[in-house]
Amino acid sequence: MDGVPTFGEYIRQRRTTANLTRPQLAWLASLSVPYLTKIEGGANPSRRVIESLGTALKLPHAEFEYALVLADGPLPRIDADHPTPVDLEYLELMNPKIGAYISGLWDVIAVNAAHRETFLELEEGTNYLEWMIFNPISRTIMVNWEAEARQTASRFRMALAREGESARGREILHKCLTDSDFAIMWRSDAVAVERVDRTKLVRDPRTLAITELRINMWRTQSSLQSWLLVLVPASINPPRSPVRWCVNGPIRQDPLTTHEASSGPSNPRKRLSRLTIRRSQHTFGNRLANIMMGDRQFSPDRHAVRKLARPSTGGDEFVQYRSRLA
Repeated sequence: MDGVPTFGEYIRQRRTTANLTRPQLAWLASLSVPYLTKIEGGANPSRRVIESLGTALKLPHAEFEYALVLADGPLPRIDADHPTPVDLEYLELMNPKIGAYISGLWDVIAVNAAHRETFLELEEGTNYLEWMIFNPISRTIMVNWEAEARQTASRFRMALAREGESARGREILHKCLTDSDFAIMWRSDAVAVERVDRTKLVRDPRTLAITELRINMWRTQSSLQSWLLVLVPASINPPRSPVRWCVNGPIRQDPLTTHEASSGPSNPRKRLSRLTIRRSQHTFGNRLANIMMGDRQFSPDRHAVRKLARPSTGGDEFVQYRSRLA
């Protein structure tokens, strides 16, 4: 559906998608058929009725919130104010962090130098959605362009509902619908409240280097339609060395002998469950002797669990085994 539907139109659309007749939905929502007919015709229901319809239609969280926005109506309309010199100075102080002021319909109001460096041609006066759809450079900068575009289309549906049937919203939507890819995404009727994740991958079109950015967004105090968007490099945890279980108790008190290690434990209630050897500079016998003689001393605790991590550098084999009750 193009544009912003009414609450009744959206409920009728969801009912049709769920392959339910009006009497069936009325019965599931504990409503009368005449009352449901009035709702689909434009009557304003109570919050309890909205929740009953959402439960009956099994609406996901995002679709239920979208239905609430449609029932409550758009936010109070107010013209987006222009950033003051202090606002612009604050934006520049964020460098080298990426910062921008955007409107509720994603019109770019102001950006800092880091934003210009990262998102080429996404300047003041442009619209983020239009840049994403029509500017070819966005497909280079956005590593996962298709996934980003789908999320953008879903979130713009919610933004339109919150802003109401404004002339600017219709202008952006009608222009983007001329693109066949966006038209397919839009007519899937997907809606999202916010991003699935708070990070995005961007590529430098000059060096092709890829950076992961974390997204932070706040509503400014001066206007209901001004937002502060900040993108900072995401802190990526360094990959940890694989951890292997060395011994899983109960553990014998006395150390293993070479014969027991090669043929299995003498205790019939215990067995050697796994033995993995990666050969390198040392022989198996030397390494096993190091383990038994103190390089990796077993804990006397019968229920202890010890970990042996793979060495971070090459040049050493890895011995791994687990002892447990048969």
